Amino acid sequence: MIVWVFVFTMTLSYIIFPRDVLVSTDFDLRIPTLIFMVLNFIFLFLGMSIYIIYLFKINKLKKEHRRISSNKSNDGGLVTIIIPARDEESVIKRAVMMCLEQTYKNIEVIAISHNSTDRTYEEALVDDKRVRAFDFKTEKAGKSIALNYGIEQSRGKYIMVLDADTVLEKDFIQIAMPAFNDGKYVGIQGRVLPINRKYNLLTRLLAMEDDLWSEPILTARTVSGERCPLLGTGFILRKDILVQEGMFTNSLVDDYELTCKLLKKKYRLIFLPFCRAYAEEPPSLDVMLRQRARWGRGFINSLNHRMAESNDIIGNLLWLMPIGSYAGSVMFFIVAYASIFNAIFEYVPFTFSYIPIQLWFLLIGTMTILQVVVLLKVHGLVKGLRQSLLLLPSLIFSQYGLVVLYKATFVRSWGTTKTVHGFMAATSDLPGVEGIHSKMKL
Repeated sequence: MIVWVFVFTMTLSYIIFPRDVLVSTDFDLRIPTLIFMVLNFIFLFLGMSIYIIYLFKINKLKKEHRRISSNKSNDGGLVTIIIPARDEESVIKRAVMMCLEQTYKNIEVIAISHNSTDRTYEEALVDDKRVRAFDFKTEKAGKSIALNYGIEQSRGKYIMVLDADTVLEKDFIQIAMPAFNDGKYVGIQGRVLPINRKYNLLTRLLAMEDDLWSEPILTARTVSGERCPLLGTGFILRKDILVQEGMFTNSLVDDYELTCKLLKKKYRLIFLPFCRAYAEEPPSLDVMLRQRARWGRGFINSLNHRMAESNDIIGNLLWLMPIGSYAGSVMFFIVAYASIFNAIFEYVPFTFSYIPIQLWFLLIGTMTILQVVVLLKVHGLVKGLRQSLLLLPSLIFSQYGLVVLYKATFVRSWGTTKTVHGFMAATSDLPGVEGIHSKMKL
């Protein structure tokens, strides 16, 4: 972050105080840096395109969800909610209790305490005939192992996946089920919102990061061929299709791999924006870096085989995102080294491809404007402007991605990157959660 601020300041100084820069021609890096720069542009414009699609299409998608949910008839099939949990004694009961508050009554809840060393299993034992808890022990770790075990125990026609830190709004399932009526969709993904946005500055920054990524990408993927990605929590799938396609793969990004597996078989998934769930953001930097490193390693591993349909442009670019991230990191360090070297020795030690400084600021400014508009769309005028104040520190904070790329190299298993939960402020973004905490003495 310090290096980024230094490079930014040096760049700005050349705009305010124009001057010549001496460049050594002994080392020519123009061709490799041109390749890195092109890759950076591709993914920059991908982000801009996703924002634009979102801004123009989210109202239409919301209208479509209202139309779908207005159809009160559905087959009334049993929905099995599976909650995989490992050392989640602080949050598991809250998740189970909120499931039982659903307005859609034909449900069962299966809580899987997987290799837990705390009281997760005991906390999941709720006195309700719709709830079954399992103390599941295996040699290997992995969320998908617990999920597949839960599917084997399930009786439902539909499977809902819920992380232990996730809280459902009461009508989530009720307004989701009509989407299955005509057989067009095999699954729906709801909107997962931060429940602990106000816990500390880190959760505020991560929550804004979620605002700028989650709903825009879910919307863009849905309106571009009904290819909504599954987020790992807050989604419902037809059990017959899930079993037929081999259920979950034991990988670091099982939700992403399942999404691609379903889409490659021409099944379709839709994002329903009024189906809302609330989950926790990581409460500390080390927990956040471990979580993101796990995701990063999972996406890197996915490069071993083609994950998207050939005509899915956005999907293929997202599949190649790790390559874009590495290209961006290499370009960052080349520019940073050149800037630091120039500041010390008053010349740049190699030639490299670059864009004019004015154009760079124009691109950054355009992206920032789009992000402000997205935040206004997500939160409304007052709260959106308030969230926009975090964009500048977020621009600096986002350089943590370089650390994640480094840490991802050393991730070997799911178990070593477990995300810790149970960290919330006195007030949350979900009405009624405080009352639940009081009642359950969490």
